[in-house]
Amino acid sequence: MSGLIEASGFPAVVTSDLGTVMEDVDAVMVVTTTDAHKEIAEKIAPFLSEGQVILLNPGHVCGAMEVSQILYKKCGLNKRVIIGETADLMYACRVSEIGKIFHSGMKKTMTVATLPAADVSELLDKIGHAFPSLIAAKNILETGFSGGGAMLHPIPSFMNINKIDTGKAFDYYMEGITPSIAKLITEADKERLAVCKVLGLNVSSLNETLKKMYDLGYEDLFELIQHNKAYEGVKSPPNIDHRFMVEDVSCGIVPLASIGNELGVKTPILDAFINIACVISGKNFKKDGRTVENLGFKGKTIQEIYEIIT
Repeated sequence: MSGLIEASGFPAVVTSDLGTVMEDVDAVMVVTTTDAHKEIAEKIAPFLSEGQVILLNPGHVCGAMEVSQILYKKCGLNKRVIIGETADLMYACRVSEIGKIFHSGMKKTMTVATLPAADVSELLDKIGHAFPSLIAAKNILETGFSGGGAMLHPIPSFMNINKIDTGKAFDYYMEGITPSIAKLITEADKERLAVCKVLGLNVSSLNETLKKMYDLGYEDLFELIQHNKAYEGVKSPPNIDHRFMVEDVSCGIVPLASIGNELGVKTPILDAFINIACVISGKNFKKDGRTVENLGFKGKTIQEIYEIIT
């Protein structure tokens, strides 16, 4: 490993056999793209033991809820496990080549929540010493709805689909987000904030988050992005199967819009990009994504949703 931390080593066990890797372990960290959580949950269900921690790093929107539905409703798990999710990936790293990782940073603090919410203390007791950056959030709505990352990925990707189709690489943020595309992102983020308001969540706008995170002094989203040195040089998606165009739709935009619509919040911009994503990708995000039906929230009031997650 190179970058912020220089180190080398070899894990005690490296295997593709889930039964082997999950034997006699206190905690399981799932660090896949979040659209794989359903498949992972189904595959690990037979090997889970009483009291084990499953930490989704990250959970995106309602990842813990989706995993719980798979384990207990679909797979019939009869053991108590602690299902947790972080609000974002705890660290930044990329594989430079097989066996070599570039590590650029570890977040100083990262919120984590569990389903049910009361289990978070037990999760921190079990793994907090290994991951001191983790701090408890109130519940999985707070971790899932707090970030605006789902706005920054799918919208610019689909608005630059001609370049992606022709294989023309571009600087994702600097070239891919123009003033007009920034306006679309801003309107989509307003819809996210409207859903959060109905749920009683006090979250920051995407603009405020970027200003605070990167110490920027601009108000307009386009200006914020153009003056953010950390965004320079980020590669554009090479094809339509990229996580920006699959994971962030299925596990970011879909649950925001689905839960919002269930609670009477109109989300026309988010709905439009879900429809666009379905056509371009050939995937049925409205059926297979994290909808209120798949999350177990269909027909539930806000009070009932909070009772489920608490």
